[in-house]
Amino acid sequence: MARSLRARVAGVAFGVELIFAIAIPVAYLRLFNIERGEDRAPVLAIVAALYLVRTAALVGYLAWLLRPLERWLADSSPSADLTRRAARAAYDTPLLFPIVWATTWLLFYLPVTASLQRWFSDQIPLSARAGEATVLVGLSCFTAALPLSYAILSRLLGPIAGRISLSLRERGLPLPGRRLSVRARLVVLSLSLITAPTSWMGVHAYMSEVWTAQRDLAARAGLLADALARELERSPQRADWEAAARSLSTPLDLVAVATTDGAIVVNGDAKRELAAASGLRSRFARARSRAPADAVLDPSAQRALVYRSTPTAVALVISQQPDRDRGGELFTLLLFALVALSWAPICAVFLAGSIAVPLGRIRAVVTQIVARGDVESLGRIPIFHRDELGELAKGVNEMIDRLQASAERIRRYGEDREQALAVAARRAAELDAVLDNMVEGVFACDRSGAVTHMNAAGLRLRELSSAGAVSRAPMEAALEQVRPDGRPFSPAELPLLRALAGEVIVEEDGVLENPGSHRPVFLRSSAAPIRDASGAIAGAVAVARDVTEVADFDRLKDEFIRVAAHELKTPVAILKGYARTLMRTDQALSVRSRRMLEAIDRGAERINGVVEDLLDISLARLDTLQLSPVPLDLDELVRGTVADVGPSDLHRVVIRCEDPAPLTVRSFSAPIASAARRRRRSVITASAFPRRGREESSACSTAPIPILHMTTEEWASGSTWPKS
Repeated sequence: MARSLRARVAGVAFGVELIFAIAIPVAYLRLFNIERGEDRAPVLAIVAALYLVRTAALVGYLAWLLRPLERWLADSSPSADLTRRAARAAYDTPLLFPIVWATTWLLFYLPVTASLQRWFSDQIPLSARAGEATVLVGLSCFTAALPLSYAILSRLLGPIAGRISLSLRERGLPLPGRRLSVRARLVVLSLSLITAPTSWMGVHAYMSEVWTAQRDLAARAGLLADALARELERSPQRADWEAAARSLSTPLDLVAVATTDGAIVVNGDAKRELAAASGLRSRFARARSRAPADAVLDPSAQRALVYRSTPTAVALVISQQPDRDRGGELFTLLLFALVALSWAPICAVFLAGSIAVPLGRIRAVVTQIVARGDVESLGRIPIFHRDELGELAKGVNEMIDRLQASAERIRRYGEDREQALAVAARRAAELDAVLDNMVEGVFACDRSGAVTHMNAAGLRLRELSSAGAVSRAPMEAALEQVRPDGRPFSPAELPLLRALAGEVIVEEDGVLENPGSHRPVFLRSSAAPIRDASGAIAGAVAVARDVTEVADFDRLKDEFIRVAAHELKTPVAILKGYARTLMRTDQALSVRSRRMLEAIDRGAERINGVVEDLLDISLARLDTLQLSPVPLDLDELVRGTVADVGPSDLHRVVIRCEDPAPLTVRSFSAPIASAARRRRRSVITASAFPRRGREESSACSTAPIPILHMTTEEWASGSTWPKS
């Protein structure tokens, strides 16, 4: 990427410059009237050599300036120091390099003119003011190259500078590099746009005047040479040539006659003048070898030589311009340039002011917004002109209007928000008061399982756990409870975490150990997920109630029932024993008395069944009931139950067995027999039924007593067991 940047910048910059670098030498040749091919060759050679040296030096300087940028672009994670140096290069290169570039054009043609005057003066005549003209040419090139190079480099390096500025902003670093205001750039641009054509037109006008005077001088000398040539053709006598030369000569014109080989034979002054001007003499010799009649100009000496060849001799005229005030000409030239240069800054200042002043006002407003943040007191920017700057000012005014409207909406939103927060705080206080006065402990957690809220009852329950103080700890550390049978809950089995998974828990029991008294604390917990508007689970809430007193009451009740059952068994056994003893031993009992004793025995048996049921229930609730499965004949059980019911005028019992084979199951005989003896026909438990046959038992009566229908499969599944 670094090489592509260097190649792109150098290629674009010097590629655009190459067009002007080719056009300027052509203008230079025309400016100094160098028309012959043999005269142009050394000029172009000098220009090409200087251009190559200059371009190589500028490319090296540009590469040195762009080195930090190349390193920054090549580094995937540049350091802060490298970023600052790259920013300085990005912002300084468009300012420094154009000055150096334009300065090389200012000085470029001075060595060309000096070389022509020193080594090629005999071959290429230059005017006496060639140096001043070259300076003006350089000034024109300087003012043209300065904005051009700045525009090219700004366009090429601007995007990179923008990226670096964003990188510095992310790092919190200030922007380095030189700052050039818009006003200064507009002034320089205006000066360049005015000075470049003005300087070029000034030097072109001056050199046109010089060459016009030279051509006028050559025309006058040509007329004299034509007249002398006619005299030479009319008379071959040398005396006639001398008379004609004297008659045509003037103080500014030397008329002479030369032989065909170039030696002057008439007018020694012309001979001495030609001998003193070596350049004029050499150019005269070259011209005579090319053409029999021509004019040779010498603008440096302000002379013109015109010759006409005849068969016998050569008519020769050397004319010179009258003495001119060269200082005055230079002053006039400089005055003309000074007028242009003084007019240019005035125009530039006015132009820059018309652009920079509105921009300054816009910048002031933006700075006020950034510095104060108060948009209520912002004024509006006046629109001076209906142009792009006017549109920009209009846009800023509209932005201020929208900012003020947004500030008003934000202010109202803030007031509404404060009111809503106050209402929410009041409701939260009410909710906290309600929750803190609840007997149940309330726990809430977020989606991650961290506890976010717990009321006073929950805090009291936490004090019974080793989880410690309230914190955003996972729920598994909130209440370290165990199951009623002593088995601990796994983290995934805790009610709050199960509610986070979407499960609803209702009245689930758990046990805590009081660390002070080491007594169990019984809890009954419920939990449910909290869902957001979209139905997703956002948290969970759990309610835990201390049911230790209820559990103690149930335990006391069970113990009382067990004790009462034990106490009732003795009198019931005595009553039953005496009744059966009387029925066996006293044969003189009447039928009425025997029925009474049988009723007493049946009642005692029922009471004994109830007592046994109470004992079984008590033992079952205390987890101490021992059950042993034994074979049980269902047919015998049903028939015995029907026999226990006894005959009645209001009831009719029918036993129907589809399969006469005995039907035996393994069951808990004591609870089954006890339940069968009761009219409610409830069955406690059964297991391991054989898979054969069907048996149906029905109890029918005219009274509203339900009829029981049960198959062996239904008996095995327990789906139709009566509820006790």
